Amino acid sequence: MTELSVAAGRERTEPVVKVLAWDNLLGSLGQYSVVPALGVLIATQDPGAGPGAVGAGLFLYFATVGLASLVVNRWVARFRYRTTLWVSWALATAGFALLALLHTFALLVAALLLAGFGVSVHHVLARVLIAERTTGDVERNRAYSWMNVALNVGGAAGPFIASLLYVAGDARPLMVAVAVCYLLASAVLIRWLPADLRPAPTPTAWPLNRAGLKVVLRHPVAWRTVVVATLATFLYAQFYSAFALLVAERIAAPLMRAVLLSGPAIAIVVLQSAVTGVVTSLMRRGARPMPLLGGATVVFGISMVSLGSGLPVLSACLLAVALFALAEMVFTPMLNTAFAALPFPTSLERLNFRQVCWTAGEALGSLCGGTLFLVLAARELDRFYWLGLAVVSIAGTVLLLVTRPRTASRSAS
Repeated sequence: MTELSVAAGRERTEPVVKVLAWDNLLGSLGQYSVVPALGVLIATQDPGAGPGAVGAGLFLYFATVGLASLVVNRWVARFRYRTTLWVSWALATAGFALLALLHTFALLVAALLLAGFGVSVHHVLARVLIAERTTGDVERNRAYSWMNVALNVGGAAGPFIASLLYVAGDARPLMVAVAVCYLLASAVLIRWLPADLRPAPTPTAWPLNRAGLKVVLRHPVAWRTVVVATLATFLYAQFYSAFALLVAERIAAPLMRAVLLSGPAIAIVVLQSAVTGVVTSLMRRGARPMPLLGGATVVFGISMVSLGSGLPVLSACLLAVALFALAEMVFTPMLNTAFAALPFPTSLERLNFRQVCWTAGEALGSLCGGTLFLVLAARELDRFYWLGLAVVSIAGTVLLLVTRPRTASRSAS
């Protein structure tokens, strides 16, 4: 009976996961074709926009991607998944396409906000749909792993598309390619995603409320998940801020810089299924999401140790990239899996909380990586930046994993 139930669950789930994986691949290909050129594009479209304006535009875009979906939390639950998902891609397409046609900073920001809003709503609802169509941590983690592979295919290929099509300051060829990616993703949804799927209604209009915060504070697994997830995301953000700055400054060969920065995405495409197999085996033997999420955080910390170890810079960077990629292959799917299992009434609320933690960690991590790292690097003290991050993250995570309050088992039940 149990085997029949599992088989029926997989038969119900796999078509949706496959559709979302293709949708995520095409959407990520569009998004990551734009992101590498976004700062240059803003500066080129409005030559009067200074470095501060470019930084502000990037900050507003990424903040919108992280938080915009929370603003429409209650309204998106009223529509079918298929409708909301393809409309969100239409908004992203319109926002990115306008970037090639506008030449005033204020209008460019408006276009970025429109694109970021569409991307934000789409990403959250796709995670929620997977959470609602899967049962159990093992099945969820497998589904989110497929999504991670699809995302990283786009992450690996996107920068090459950007460098090929964005030439001489003319963004139109690039934006045509981006629009094609999003239109194909929308066509996949309209053609193959079942039309009758709807999100579960949320009991509150607010993504974060007093009752939800009480749940997190009183439930040992919940608050530990929140703390470790935010810390891990803070470390994750270092790769795209401090590490990118380190590579730009210390690695002279352009090809090697490209290899280092695209290395994790390529490794994930090749090795994610193998890592997911190991994680699945561990979970079937009783491993819970929280220790696995904590283990990935520790590996992130160890990658920081390599950068502060005094090794030759290229060797340190290669080792850090390998460790970072391994940690990300566990961290990204497990983050969604861990939050999808938290004790909230609906999957939308659980994954909205995940979005808040992700945005807080990413914003603070990027801010720290783009400011404190540069201050210390200017004084040739950057190795202490990496070692400080490593000590705090590894010690803090291990402490959370090994100390168990007496109420943990009672609360978890």
